[in-house]
Amino acid sequence: MAEAPAAAGASTGQPPSGPGPDDGADRGHLVVADRVLQRIAVVAAREVEGVAPDDGGSGPLGRLFSSGYPAVEVDQAGSRVRVQVDVATLWPRPAAQVAGGVRDAVARRLGELAGVRVDAVTVTVRDVVRRRPRQQQEARAR
Repeated sequence: MAEAPAAAGASTGQPPSGPGPDDGADRGHLVVADRVLQRIAVVAAREVEGVAPDDGGSGPLGRLFSSGYPAVEVDQAGSRVRVQVDVATLWPRPAAQVAGGVRDAVARRLGELAGVRVDAVTVTVRDVVRRRPRQQQEARAR
């Protein structure tokens, strides 16, 4: 009966060569542009209930009538980031509750989608707005 071949490097004490467990250490590194981090943070902030939607639409006229919120600034150092998010909240939502939701959502999404370590998310409520009639009807329909 033939013996099974010995594992590579078993007799020499050297680690086996070729495919093996991939710890990711020598695959390189990922660089995520600040603009990408900003877009992820904006979308995450918009998903939080109580954040006023930016109803400006798209194109030049949309930007003219846009509130500009949420607005995001990112300070990135390697795989670590600090984020400043400015939002407008809907009346009568508690601003502190909305800001906390934005902070948590932005940190979670940046970690999940960009693989960065979020050191801080600072949220500033810059405006409080009432729902427009169309928004009120859509909210009631939910």
